Amino acid sequence: MTELLIEGVKGIFSPTLCEEITLYTERWSMGELKFKVLKEGSIDFKEGNAVSLKVNNKNMFYGYVFSKSRTKEGIISVTCYDQLRYLKNKDTYTYTNKKASEVIKMICDDYNIKTGIIEDTLYTIPMRIEDNSSLFDIIYTAMEITMLNSGNDFVLYDDYGKINLRNTNNLKTNLLIDKESVIDFVYKTTIDKNVYNKIKLLHKKDTKYIHIHNEYMAQDDKSIKEWGILQYFSHIDEETDGNTTAKYLLNKYKHKNRRLIITTFDNLYIRAGASVYVNLDIGDFIINEEMKVYSCKHIFRDKEHIMELDVRGGILNE
Repeated sequence: MTELLIEGVKGIFSPTLCEEITLYTERWSMGELKFKVLKEGSIDFKEGNAVSLKVNNKNMFYGYVFSKSRTKEGIISVTCYDQLRYLKNKDTYTYTNKKASEVIKMICDDYNIKTGIIEDTLYTIPMRIEDNSSLFDIIYTAMEITMLNSGNDFVLYDDYGKINLRNTNNLKTNLLIDKESVIDFVYKTTIDKNVYNKIKLLHKKDTKYIHIHNEYMAQDDKSIKEWGILQYFSHIDEETDGNTTAKYLLNKYKHKNRRLIITTFDNLYIRAGASVYVNLDIGDFIINEEMKVYSCKHIFRDKEHIMELDVRGGILNE
């Protein structure tokens, strides 16, 4: 049973739904709920009103209306986002000796964002100056530094109105996706996006008395010969270990970008950041391993529930 409630101008109501409901989550992005309702009677709601979705009594989404559009037939299309939408705000932060988990709590407190489970990220970041950056970018940078120095991978998400930060090891599921449960899949490969075989980092500081120009590079000669030079360039500050960071980025981006999008029967416990087990022959090779869900779209149509998963990792990154 699907229960969608809107906190409208005159109170909470359950609208007459048209077509499907989609709930989309992606790593390092806000959750997005889309649906269409029929304009009837005294139905009245506006941007900023709260919306909740429960499926089979499981809490799936709590967020707010951000946009609406209406047709002459009285069909209202609605797009809602969870609290992570507010991390698109920009600000300037300077902090010293803070863990990424502490940075998240600090930002959420400043912006009145409710938090739930914020796991300790353990690694202490010596110092960061973030000028005119989105809150998402500030948090993402802190998490990248943490992963670089500790190897731990975390995911940030909204759990029915509370921001959680969890180690991905704690989001593993026992879901098996194989030829019996898969409805369809699309396997894509490209070197046109997020693929780099040469990393160039620059620490530059010019003042009246100081002139610093340090370059740090790492490259993969084999793929350069095959694809040509695909260069990643970025400025770094003096707190960043240039050589270590260049090697880390090269290892992260030097592989062909492979994407596997799977359509399968819905499981309400799957979201971006979770892990599933995949056993599929996709043509180039057979996948038989645990993979992380980069994005998840739940699609609810009457009594039909399916989901589309973008899974990554393992052999797809080799």
